[in-house]
Amino acid sequence: MTLTEKVWIRLSDQAGIESYADIDPQHAAIGCAGCHQGTSPADAEDDTSAFRMAHTNMTVDPSADADYGCNGSQCHSDIVRQNETSMHSQLWGEKAHIAARLGVGSFEECPTGVQEGWTKDCSGCHTTCGQCHVSRPHSAGKGFLVQRVGYSHQFIRTPDEENVCTACHGSRIGDDWNGNEERLPGNHPDVHNEAGMTCLDCHHEDLHGDGESDAQYTSRYEVQGLPQCVDCHGASTTSNAYHTKHWPNGNFDDGADLACFVCHSQQYNNCNTCHAGNWTHEYEEDNSGEYRVYAQFKIGKNPKYGLSGYVHADAEYIAVRHIPISPDAYRNDPWGVADMLVENAEAFNSMPTWKYTSPHNIQRWTARTLVDSAWLEPAQADYDNTTCRTACHIHGTAAASTMNIANFLYEDDITNDATGDDLSDELVANQYVTFDGQIISCRDACHYHD
Repeated sequence: MTLTEKVWIRLSDQAGIESYADIDPQHAAIGCAGCHQGTSPADAEDDTSAFRMAHTNMTVDPSADADYGCNGSQCHSDIVRQNETSMHSQLWGEKAHIAARLGVGSFEECPTGVQEGWTKDCSGCHTTCGQCHVSRPHSAGKGFLVQRVGYSHQFIRTPDEENVCTACHGSRIGDDWNGNEERLPGNHPDVHNEAGMTCLDCHHEDLHGDGESDAQYTSRYEVQGLPQCVDCHGASTTSNAYHTKHWPNGNFDDGADLACFVCHSQQYNNCNTCHAGNWTHEYEEDNSGEYRVYAQFKIGKNPKYGLSGYVHADAEYIAVRHIPISPDAYRNDPWGVADMLVENAEAFNSMPTWKYTSPHNIQRWTARTLVDSAWLEPAQADYDNTTCRTACHIHGTAAASTMNIANFLYEDDITNDATGDDLSDELVANQYVTFDGQIISCRDACHYHD
């Protein structure tokens, strides 16, 4: 659906719209001015004067102000207050990562320029109640969700996946989920998508926020109630020898622990630059600009493996994605941080730039799972018949293992990035994620031994 036209409420006897109550009877009880303020009724000599009077001091997006709009005593005050401090509204994870890379304890301790830069370049990604339940979010192009003429201002209880969920979470989750071949050539839509499932079939967590506040979270992966593969596939632990050997349980003794994505995800988008300053809203299909996006699949080591209190700590091998950060990402005005490696190298290097990712592009059969020709199905006939040994297990010398070494993250992937960039200044930050320095063999790369 393309939402290009703002179709306002139109009263029409022919369409059966005699008042707003015919469009949305619940909110009609409040009235236009009950949400948008302005003047009602507008008693004037002519329509033009009445229009101007009605719209004087009007609030375009009432839900943008948590003290007004949807927060009325008869309305949704509990949800509004909860959403005000949610991950969706405040982007706590992004704020926490900026602070950590600058070597300060919280976003509030960041230099003024950084806070102003975040407000200018990043805060626009957050949404209001209306931008989920009435219109598409402003950062995704605006426009009412209901495009039926006259009915545009209808409230939608369950937000539309295409124009809300993946409209915001598009370049990674949306492209993964829908198998966007323009940016991910050869990818299939996620099997759950093909089965008719939607985001909310898995995401049962409260998207309005987790309890009193989400401010304690430093990452979206810390939100309580996030979906996990085992929620539905827990019984698959021992369904085949590969699951038995590699199921992520934090216990290396029973075989190497692999995140499900290591085997079942396809390639996914990676980014080399930040969506700030001159890069805002830029995308060059051929990577000729400074905003570098490219499709790739990489397996990395989980630096938090086996540690308590960390999400996904039960998998030693994880899928990793290059995130849009660089030492000079905050150099433009008003950010004013010339180079994080110069100003605080230890802080910048405290977090990897190749981080755990959860691709939404799951396939049952991939080049890493199709290990028996008998498993081939006509719909998957474009996959090569291969084996674990040639698809994943590193063996022999690096020169002899070109095929499967390409799946793993090595320092050479950083110094010779897929876009042609030399990202050597990120080597230290990723030292616990890359595979360099390990003996290259099945036994030493994957199998536990004394």
